[in-house]
Amino acid sequence: MTNMLHRMLNNINNNFEQAIASIGVIAIGASLWIDRNYFFWPPELTSTMNDQRIDIVILLLGFCLLISALTGNKSKFWQHLLLILCGAAIFMLALTQLWHAFLGGQMRMAHTVIGDFIIFILIVRAAYKS
Repeated sequence: MTNMLHRMLNNINNNFEQAIASIGVIAIGASLWIDRNYFFWPPELTSTMNDQRIDIVILLLGFCLLISALTGNKSKFWQHLLLILCGAAIFMLALTQLWHAFLGGQMRMAHTVIGDFIIFILIVRAAYKS
């Protein structure tokens, strides 16, 4: 048991950016899943952008990326695929929030854009190191 815990902690240390980014992706997915009215502009797209299926996919991607980091990225194919998918999801989310901030007149979303870009940078760094 302690050997397995030690190995997992070592894997987290070796894949630190990936582990932190995956926790960020999980937190974002959970936050979007809880807030059913997060996206509000343009009004004709709110139901599509607030779809719980998208939130669940983001959550699953984050969990899968975390599991990959915890297990030492045994499959480079899955690690790279998950990094690409998480990076794309977070980048698109940041652009959507930026769209809301400027075109929707809601600058309160600016801090979430900054957080998303930081998570995206962590994902890019993890991909570079892999």
